[in-house]
Amino acid sequence: MKKFILSLLTMLIIGQASAQSLDVKPDPNSPYLKDKNLPAFTLTLIDGREVTNKTIPKYKYTCIIFFSPDCSHCETEAATINKYKDKLTNVLFIWDSYRDMIAIQAFADKFKFVGRPNILIGRDPSYAIPTFFRPKMTPFVALYKNNQFVKVYEKGADIFDLIKIIESK
Repeated sequence: MKKFILSLLTMLIIGQASAQSLDVKPDPNSPYLKDKNLPAFTLTLIDGREVTNKTIPKYKYTCIIFFSPDCSHCETEAATINKYKDKLTNVLFIWDSYRDMIAIQAFADKFKFVGRPNILIGRDPSYAIPTFFRPKMTPFVALYKNNQFVKVYEKGADIFDLIKIIESK
């Protein structure tokens, strides 16, 4: 019995450790594969204001990130974006989470997102963003240029690829 439990625990640990390295394919029925426009959404920001896809600030690029505040990969994504923020000034980052506002606020504070003009962070109460993209894990990143679809990163953005796209004319 002890061997069985030990084997089961080992398999669970290995499975959990390799979960983020699995090859993730997009859902073939995801609306973003058919509709190349920025999705319709309403985001409730951490300060209580609401923004929609029609009222967000205008930037050349819009990067939607579906995240969870307690996801270590999401924390890495946020830290990496912060590290290269000087190269990403023409990108509006929209951080959307399904979690409660207290957790989202703590994440925003931790990564010093509050007050940054090109970062919006909050909740999509109607769940329009995840319904449109159907992410399988977080962070899920979708990049748009002039409100037209460019690329999806199913397991978080490769920052160097993102910068290369943004810097190309």
